[in-house]
Amino acid sequence: MARIGRAFCAWLALMLFCDVAQAAEIRILSVGSVQVAIKTLAEDFARESGHTFALKVVAPSEIAKNLANAPYDMLICSLPAMDAFEKAGLIQAGSRSPLARVGIGVIVRKNAPPIDVSTPDAFKKTLLDAISIVHGDPYLPNQSGVVTMRILAKAGILDAVKIKSRPAALAEGLELVANGDVAVALFNMVELPARVRLAGPVPVPFADFTFYETALLAKAAAPAEAAAFIHRITSPLAHRNWDAAGIEGYPYRN
Repeated sequence: MARIGRAFCAWLALMLFCDVAQAAEIRILSVGSVQVAIKTLAEDFARESGHTFALKVVAPSEIAKNLANAPYDMLICSLPAMDAFEKAGLIQAGSRSPLARVGIGVIVRKNAPPIDVSTPDAFKKTLLDAISIVHGDPYLPNQSGVVTMRILAKAGILDAVKIKSRPAALAEGLELVANGDVAVALFNMVELPARVRLAGPVPVPFADFTFYETALLAKAAAPAEAAAFIHRITSPLAHRNWDAAGIEGYPYRN
């Protein structure tokens, strides 16, 4: 499927740049985890192509409502959600492409004492010793809490951690850690506010990811232009933007 999606986007990109086309507005509906990189990539592409962008960032649970209420050219969301939208006929056939993946990190207050999560044993000990833990809601599909539960289960500490953990949205959870109300947070490794810091990623072999994809929408008004942008953001040329945002962009290096 990935090869078909990349070939489709490459073909449309070629068609776009072979023709002298008027500038178009590319309308993007996206989840928040990738927004920092997408904004910079869109700015770069706008300077090169003359096209403009309208980016709307919403929670995963709000995507379906937004698709029903407003027109968009392309969608960015997690892999399970993209499957559902394709089955519903909202995605152009063959246009899906892998985009990025985000791992879970261990986050603490900025001035908190150092903690060790560099090895599987150290990671387990740190979480077992932590007084309190916050993470994403595991009952919200396509979000980090689901991935965190898989990680804790693989580490064999799920039951021990449950009794001292609480679910929260990303912003709320990081605020709890910044204020000292919770000792440790487990969330996607995205751009963090100033009052918290990343202690480290979940180590192999417990590491797990949320995978994001992008696709053209069935009712896209600027499909060729959006396809050209997809071709750019899923190419090695985009790695510097993804790296700067702390996210691993596609194609993955390992």
